[in-house]
Amino acid sequence: MCELDILHDSLYQFCPELHLKRLNSLTLACHALLDCKTLTLTELGRNLPTKARTKHNIKRIDRLLGNRHLHKERLAVYRW
Repeated sequence: MCELDILHDSLYQFCPELHLKRLNSLTLACHALLDCKTLTLTELGRNLPTKARTKHNIKRIDRLLGNRHLHKERLAVYRW
């Protein structure tokens, strides 16, 4: 999806303190949100565009949302 590539590249360029793995997970979460149109942890996990099993995708979203480093890095995203 072109929009997500633009989002990923822009965040990578303008928020260099954002860790690459967290940026990738955040971009995948945005992709899942656009696909499912429901903002719940389990629905985002179910709609992640990966080959992993649903259980693992839900766990990935759970870890992303609970990541204390991402909560610190969010300020850079807000400034952008």
